[in-house]
Amino acid sequence: MECSPAIINKLDGNKTVMEYIFGGGLKVTNTRIDYPDFDACEWVNYFENTSGAPTGIISELFDCDADIPFNHDDPLRYTAYQPDPAKDMKIYAPTGSTWRADEFYCNIDDCEGNIFLNHIYPGQEKKYCTSGGRSSESRAPFFNIFRQNNGVIFAVGWTGQWNCIISRGTDSVNIKTGIEDTNFQLMPGEKIRTSSFVMMRYSCGEVEAQNKWRRFIKNKFSIIGEGKRADHAPLCASIWGGMTTDAVLERIDIIKKNKLPFEYIWMDAGWYGDSEKDSPDEFEGDWFEHTGDWRINKKHHPDGLLQVSRAIKSAGMKFLLWFEPERVIKGTPITKEHPEYFIESPDPNDRNMLLNLGNEQAWQYCFETISSIIEKLNIDCYRQDFNFSPLGFWRKNDTEDRRGITEIKHINGMYRLWDALLQKFPSLIIDNCASGGRRIDIETLKRSVPLWRSDYQCPANFTVEASQAHNINFGAWMPYSGSGSGREWGDLYRFRSAYACSMTTNYAYSQRDSFDDPEQLAWIKKYGEEYLRARPFFSCDLYPLTSSVSGNDAWCAAQYNRPERADGIVQIFKRADSPYINASFVLRGLEAEKIYTFTDADGGEEAEFSGAELQSRGFPVEITEKRVAKLYFYRAK
Repeated sequence: MECSPAIINKLDGNKTVMEYIFGGGLKVTNTRIDYPDFDACEWVNYFENTSGAPTGIISELFDCDADIPFNHDDPLRYTAYQPDPAKDMKIYAPTGSTWRADEFYCNIDDCEGNIFLNHIYPGQEKKYCTSGGRSSESRAPFFNIFRQNNGVIFAVGWTGQWNCIISRGTDSVNIKTGIEDTNFQLMPGEKIRTSSFVMMRYSCGEVEAQNKWRRFIKNKFSIIGEGKRADHAPLCASIWGGMTTDAVLERIDIIKKNKLPFEYIWMDAGWYGDSEKDSPDEFEGDWFEHTGDWRINKKHHPDGLLQVSRAIKSAGMKFLLWFEPERVIKGTPITKEHPEYFIESPDPNDRNMLLNLGNEQAWQYCFETISSIIEKLNIDCYRQDFNFSPLGFWRKNDTEDRRGITEIKHINGMYRLWDALLQKFPSLIIDNCASGGRRIDIETLKRSVPLWRSDYQCPANFTVEASQAHNINFGAWMPYSGSGSGREWGDLYRFRSAYACSMTTNYAYSQRDSFDDPEQLAWIKKYGEEYLRARPFFSCDLYPLTSSVSGNDAWCAAQYNRPERADGIVQIFKRADSPYINASFVLRGLEAEKIYTFTDADGGEEAEFSGAELQSRGFPVEITEKRVAKLYFYRAK
């Protein structure tokens, strides 16, 4: 297909727009933004049919096809010896959110059959994709390709079914990314956007590079601290939406009278629909049959949650409310009134239906419904969940000459929905959830925060070492994300394991849980205040001091350093089966000539060390008991 020369428009110092006109009236617009202070850039492509007839078929569409130069390497020759892993080129490609302790982790030197699975040699090609149409379900759309100290970090910006092909030559690496399985015409006047691509180059080693990436995302992409929004993600008290208004008000009153340091009341699912069944916790009632019916349940909340909203504000807190607008149960009122808004499941036994955000009328209904509830209840955080895989729905709806278009229009509609909500409500934050963290990508990070990054924490007594791992694994890719504490109060090891940029507690979650024990409330107040003191550091530079996924006989530790103020924290967890009493942790990011004072959060005398000593011999710790969580604050004198 013939293409006209590019029309280049420099919109400002860092933004470039390039337009290409192809035969048949297809216009392709590439918008690129450069971030020279981070040696980074991003771009996104738009496709428009400017003619009066359908375009030709657009297929094998890659939004990125880039060659990245690296030092020369000869093709791999098999010998009696394995390649030197310290000199190999490696790909850190994290898993998705899979309800496992190793979520968002990659064993970079994993070896199987004498093959390093995450190393790449000249002549090799590796393919990656997510599963089910959620962007971080089986694989997350983030990558770090590096060789010794040099490399590139990049991200695919698509909240649907993306793919990535990485191939290596002798002097470069080729990266191709885009939307999987595209084969479509554009109709006259039709305009879409496809996936975006973000890339950052570095020469500082992969650990410092991940911190450079964290600062990049924090400063250029995150909504935290933007406009009228707070400069931190929240500490929440989570409650079940199916409990009665009276029970909710009682919990809010207890929080207020005891001055518990919660900033948000997080109301989870179960508050909607016309069910007549009691639902004191998430395992009772039939609330799940009413998903998609966003009328507030009058049995549980006779006044439509207005008293709850007023009580939250009176207590000096904010209101987070759960929604799941895209998944709707067949038979709810809107599916009967407007069946044309929905796509049915490819499985005839599946009662889930997909609200088609690519349908203008369906989009308008969704936006107006959510906006009216936000306005009426003065909602501060809109929580959007997504508890099924949409790929089969999208593909069922496509014809052969429009493969991929339903997905593209749905994801375009989702971005438009979030952008419209953020514009209409300037102080609103969006909590991005999809069965935990299965929709985390660069586009959702621009618009939201994953306050519940993994459903691993759903059981009341989940294996807490997973939270320690998740803080390190998720933290490598995003400065802001959240975790949960579970429902067992009084366990400091469990509570400190949940410390992250945001945290929600479930002590008041169920109507069947007691929430009035003075000892319990005093404990929550004390350690909630400790968490708030530590919280600012979790969005700063992260240095893993141990492996994140070691067994129960290990220690797990991490340092969070704030170089601009010369302070930070060290978290150390001695797990239950560890036989070790002493350890020394080499710290990073410090100034060698400065003296640092360390304060144990549990009391005791302060200790002083030079930066040079901490970065060579390390920070010494002795813990004689087992299953212990330690927290140290440090600052330069």
